[in-house]
Amino acid sequence: MKSPARTGPYEPGYFIAQSLLMPWLSRGFRYQLEGIERIPKSGPAIVAVNHISLFDPLAVAWAIHTNGRRPRFFGKSSLFKAPVVGWILSSARQIRVDRGSAQALDSLEHAEAAVENGEVIIIFPEGTTTIDPDLKMRAPKTGVARLAFSSGLPVIPCATWGGQWIWSYFVGFKPGWGKKVWLRFGAPITFEKFRGREKDPAAWEEATALVMDEISTLLEVPRAEMPWTSHDLTKRAGRKKGVRP
Repeated sequence: MKSPARTGPYEPGYFIAQSLLMPWLSRGFRYQLEGIERIPKSGPAIVAVNHISLFDPLAVAWAIHTNGRRPRFFGKSSLFKAPVVGWILSSARQIRVDRGSAQALDSLEHAEAAVENGEVIIIFPEGTTTIDPDLKMRAPKTGVARLAFSSGLPVIPCATWGGQWIWSYFVGFKPGWGKKVWLRFGAPITFEKFRGREKDPAAWEEATALVMDEISTLLEVPRAEMPWTSHDLTKRAGRKKGVRP
């Protein structure tokens, strides 16, 4: 499978990942894709996404890849240390995050370098998937604002919904066939009003809050059309205890 609209060195890890995953992702699910035209056809971009399931990175990767770009994700260091998977991630030039270590800030520097190289950077500001039964978003980290400030780029908000029924803490791994997944890309958010405050932690928090508020707004439609309740979490807990839900 040939990579779409992409120049630069051959990345064997990316080639392997797309060959294995893209046929399944393309044919196995029904996508409600909105606003993908907001991702530029070339040049750098920062995309911020909510995190409700383990399927979210795959869904976003599918959207970005099938529209001619290669996504670059942040990934926790343990994934990069795993056999095979770690090699694929490194070879595919994904961005390693060493949480809670002296090297944690290196990931932001790597993201800045990727932006300078014209890459599309995908950030989950919450850092990890929510464990709230009602899928309320976690308190976000400020890396997305810091990257936007340092690069001068806007942030494209993205709301994803549906992955919680496919692969999540609540239901385990249940890909099924033809399950619906929403991906809504909103208008780019600019940060001119923070000019001169790029080093101010309070400004990072304010800017990050703007991004999360816009993601919440984008989530309103899919939440209303495909309501989620905590019944799946209750069922799974019952199975663990040997109780019939």
